[in-house]
Amino acid sequence: MNILLVYSIQKSIAPKKPLKGNEDVQLGLAQISAVLKEEGHNTSLLVIDRKNDNNKTIETTINDFSPGMVCYTAVDTEFEFIKKTAKEIKDKFGLFSVLGGVHVTLNPNESYLDIFDILCIGEGEYALLELASKIEKQEDYSQISNLWVKKAPGTIVKNPTRPFIQNLDSLPFLDREIWAPWILEKNSKLTILLGRGCPYNCTYCCNHKLKKIANGGYVRMRSPENIIAEIEELAKKYPAVNTYFLEIETLGSDLKWLRQLCKSLEHFNRKRPTPFNFEANLRIYKNLDLDGTFSNLKRAGFSAITIGLESGSERIRSEVLKRFYSNNKIIEAVKKAREYGIKVGIFNLIGLPTETYHDFLETLHLNQIIQPDWHATSIFFPYEGTQLHETAFNLGILPKKLSSTNERQKAVLDLPGFPQKQIQREFDNFHFNVYTKKAHPNPVKLLLFFIQKYVGHNTMANIKNQLIKLNYRLGLETKLLNIIQKL
Repeated sequence: MNILLVYSIQKSIAPKKPLKGNEDVQLGLAQISAVLKEEGHNTSLLVIDRKNDNNKTIETTINDFSPGMVCYTAVDTEFEFIKKTAKEIKDKFGLFSVLGGVHVTLNPNESYLDIFDILCIGEGEYALLELASKIEKQEDYSQISNLWVKKAPGTIVKNPTRPFIQNLDSLPFLDREIWAPWILEKNSKLTILLGRGCPYNCTYCCNHKLKKIANGGYVRMRSPENIIAEIEELAKKYPAVNTYFLEIETLGSDLKWLRQLCKSLEHFNRKRPTPFNFEANLRIYKNLDLDGTFSNLKRAGFSAITIGLESGSERIRSEVLKRFYSNNKIIEAVKKAREYGIKVGIFNLIGLPTETYHDFLETLHLNQIIQPDWHATSIFFPYEGTQLHETAFNLGILPKKLSSTNERQKAVLDLPGFPQKQIQREFDNFHFNVYTKKAHPNPVKLLLFFIQKYVGHNTMANIKNQLIKLNYRLGLETKLLNIIQKL
């Protein structure tokens, strides 16, 4: 069966190449495609973006591939766009359609079946495989676990969910081939998924609800042997790539597994003429053995880690975010990482419910102390299905209408102690205010900051994107592209 997978983004990076690099691959769809292909089905990918007219791309893809089924995925902020696109495709081509992803899993609604034929709740690999097989054989598919099925007008079958997949090693490696035509930088950093699930209950995240969707252990790890086998396969397919991002939500929560993984990576790198560099997100918690952890990471070849500080206010972290560690622990972690020659990035969130300007200043001050090698700072966006969305609603600070345009870059909440305009201003100035504390601030970064500040919000991002598009059109050297991306 020919199965078309549809993925949406807010804005493309270049004509016909909407995804910047391999890190933009949506791992869930890549896994589903691999499972379907393993059983003999054909898959293709369609990437669409909210900023452009996608009609020609959609029509060409469907006419060339002739899918028997179209599968859509959507997070909260992409859902309305996906719903609109799916209706247009249904009206024009009449194709059988399935909606899955985080949004529908957390917020299933019978009204969605006015557009889609099937809703997939929870993990989709084997539910979609079973569905495709039954459609091919013209068998009844109304009793498949994880699926809500529209049998006839007014008749909906809501099947129970199947247990979480426990043995992740049993899954085939991700299908990256369907993504290749959509990626601009073929030799960019690759991402490998190490596991699924998270043991924590951070209020801005949806894991606390996802773990209740099905039975069975929610936190699952691949074996180090299975991970190494995938790296070895990728090393052959992508010989020019030497940096891998190891994607997992909880690196550090299971130290025994982490030690085993680090030993396997160390052994793997010893056999290579040029060792690979590895990167990951590291969860900091009160009793984390910093010296032992960073010693293992260094020997394994880790060159960089990113830490979720989120807020420099210990009150916000503990009372609002449910993240329990001290500022001193964060400072110690960064110091220890640098002792081992590992670079450190920091995740920050501002504009959180109950946050005051004083709370924000604590975040700024801690970043000034740490001087991260890079930071990913976002404005809080209340995603439906999270505890903080509910908190914002209960406090009466949730806007009646939420715009997903420039999500996490545009202030959403207007807080009593941190007004909306001030949140936006501090976000715009954050990078400048963090790094001007350095004795010798980078003059190029300061110039770019002032261009962004006085010419317009997101101007530098737009300039970079236009330069990348120009570079793509003219076929210029990769060196120029690398320079542009470092701006």
